[in-house]
Amino acid sequence: MKKVWVNNLFIYLGFLVIVILVFIFGLKYQYHLQVEARKTYQLNSSYVFSVLFPILFGLLLGSLRFIELLRKAGKWKINWIKLCVFGLPSLYVSLFPLLYWSGLSIDLPLGFLLITSGTTAHTISGLMLGFLLFYVLERK
Repeated sequence: MKKVWVNNLFIYLGFLVIVILVFIFGLKYQYHLQVEARKTYQLNSSYVFSVLFPILFGLLLGSLRFIELLRKAGKWKINWIKLCVFGLPSLYVSLFPLLYWSGLSIDLPLGFLLITSGTTAHTISGLMLGFLLFYVLERK
């Protein structure tokens, strides 16, 4: 029993180190892209990374659940209710900056609120979306 506890401790600590390193290097790369965008006036790569990084980071945080599911036997199922209720709104909010800056001339719902709120809304939604993508999977 004690050996399993120690093994789990090292697995979780190793995962924590990976999460911290991805977070630090992701923020450094985002800063690099922002500096380059200021120099070259090409904002596309900075916007795309600021939208995709929270989603990928959320996927990383949810990957422990996916590894746990791989160890179980059974058929794969998707919880469509969770995916629709939580996934679709978080997908919309997290991708909204790309929709807005792409030059679409349509009036998007909640557009003014999402643009004036800064990066907080799409960052949290991206984390939620990435994390949720592994938590809608079930094995029974």
